Amino acid sequence: MRATTAKSGFTLIELVMVIVILSILAAIAAPRFINLQNNARDSVLTTFAAAVESANEQMLILSKMSSYRAKAVSRRDDLTDVDIDGDGNFNTRLKCGYLDNTDVVKRLDYSDDQLNFEYRGVDYVFFGYAEQNSIEASACYFGYRQANGTTNSCPDGVTPTYLLNTSGC
Repeated sequence: MRATTAKSGFTLIELVMVIVILSILAAIAAPRFINLQNNARDSVLTTFAAAVESANEQMLILSKMSSYRAKAVSRRDDLTDVDIDGDGNFNTRLKCGYLDNTDVVKRLDYSDDQLNFEYRGVDYVFFGYAEQNSIEASACYFGYRQANGTTNSCPDGVTPTYLLNTSGC
């Protein structure tokens, strides 16, 4: 008598069918997963913009409270230095009551390794994901332009400008 052995494994047709099904699933699912990075970058920049606006409002209020020390910068009516932590060092600079563009970088703590910043001129700072030469050229950035008062005055209604561009994310 002959002993029967059980065959194990897939036939060629079954293997081809599994590969076809997995290929179809990959073609459908891949664009969704690829778009997750774009959505995440968009969300990070939108949240970052809201954090900068909130920090600005907080600094404007704190600079006017008597419990925080603030002093005018000599020969610059538009600049104020504020001692936020009470250690005697005036470590935050405001322009017309709002964060100076260099102090936006200092005041906000962000932990995203891919989020970079760059200054443009003396008024602007851009935060974004630079896959090209500049953050602004990448069209995936948050830009901050400090309040634009002059060295002699800060007219009423002078506020910073917030720019959010996520079209290239």
